[in-house]
Amino acid sequence: MRIPVSLFNAFWGALILIAGIALEAAERSAGGSITFNTHVARILHERCASCHRPGQAAPFSLLTYEDVAKRAQLIGAVTQSRYMPPWHAEPGYGSFKGERHMSDSEIAQIAIWVEAGAPEGRGASPEPPEFSSDWILGEPDVVVKMEEPYTIPADGPDIYRNFPARIPTAEDRWLRAYQFRPLVRSVVHHSLFKADPTGRARRLDAEDEEPGYGGMGSGAVPGRIALGGWAVGGSTRVMPPGCQILVPAGSDFLFESHFHPSGKEETEVSEIALYFTDEPASRTRVVFQLPPRYGLGAGIDIQPGDDQFTIGESFTLPADMELFGVTPHAHYIAKEFKAWAEAPGGAEIPLIWIKDWDFAWQDMYVYEEPVALPAGATIHARIRYDNSAENPRNPTAPPKRVLWGRGSTDEMGSVIFTAMPVNESDVPAISEELAKLRRKHNGLIRQYLSSVPTRRRVRPGR
Repeated sequence: MRIPVSLFNAFWGALILIAGIALEAAERSAGGSITFNTHVARILHERCASCHRPGQAAPFSLLTYEDVAKRAQLIGAVTQSRYMPPWHAEPGYGSFKGERHMSDSEIAQIAIWVEAGAPEGRGASPEPPEFSSDWILGEPDVVVKMEEPYTIPADGPDIYRNFPARIPTAEDRWLRAYQFRPLVRSVVHHSLFKADPTGRARRLDAEDEEPGYGGMGSGAVPGRIALGGWAVGGSTRVMPPGCQILVPAGSDFLFESHFHPSGKEETEVSEIALYFTDEPASRTRVVFQLPPRYGLGAGIDIQPGDDQFTIGESFTLPADMELFGVTPHAHYIAKEFKAWAEAPGGAEIPLIWIKDWDFAWQDMYVYEEPVALPAGATIHARIRYDNSAENPRNPTAPPKRVLWGRGSTDEMGSVIFTAMPVNESDVPAISEELAKLRRKHNGLIRQYLSSVPTRRRVRPGR
């Protein structure tokens, strides 16, 4: 009898976990108890300290025994449920850099330690890891900050506002990486980044009485250069090798920010660390979404109680390409993301699978090695939503009908791929195929907008 591979893997994983727990229990009975100094410190330093240290996004530090012991029960609960460390990509379905998930053995050790009363252990505590900077990527070349604080009211509709800030460099620079850091994370839904070499954004700012100027994006600024973006839960962003972005001398950096009131008036001053290189770009970065336009043409109309509403799109590559990273994006009631490629011979190539989407943790997943896909391979992306009362992340109770929209309690959805053509000569062919896909969705968008009721609008700015 042939045993299904999935059943075999599940059985083997359970066996390893049981064996690990049994071994650790044996160590305890033999006097080799699990303590902070001998076991737990190493786990937390490797898996948690990059965020749980002073000056970072996490709300408290986990560097010392004193830091950890007073939160032992909480640490045991959030690791057992795999809520922490925040890593939502399914292990083994794609291989990514910086994977933060703990092994079953590590989770078991923490559980035993908590049950034993969180002992510190003998000897000196291990030295916490050293970090070269408050910034994850080390000291930046430049830090750009909003030039004026902006106040978000306690309640009301979502706000879109754009803030230019001078980049202090007198020469053209090639951007290779960045790290965005909002001051008040509870009100910043996302921010898109542009370079404006025209001065137009600064003039619009001067014409507005308040800091920045209103609008969903900087469509009023022709010639702007897309640099990337950040969404809640995001961290650093590194450009694919050879795909640095030229930032002209004298440009303004443009924060295109989406705020959602948190119930408390807050004042935001976002900042971003920029890392440059002297090496000019040698490859073309290709960024595309499946479905395009964050799913606007995908017919999002999710009835209350529907936990199986699904959208998706596929794209067949006209040329050989390498996938560098993948960024899922949606709002609260998205539940599951899955993307894979189908090789010309029919073989499945896993790209990413998130079984339990969390709006509060969105990031770009960078492949351990670029995923090489041949011409003729088809990339598939599927997103499932859960608009039922059983979804603990549903922002409305009872559930309401949900349509596409930019507001936090509306929905959207795309899997965003960052890729590079293997041969630069194939860039025009790839661009044309992506343009065809967008034209197809332009027609679907017109149909959708004509078929749904007027949607709640976000406030562009005050």
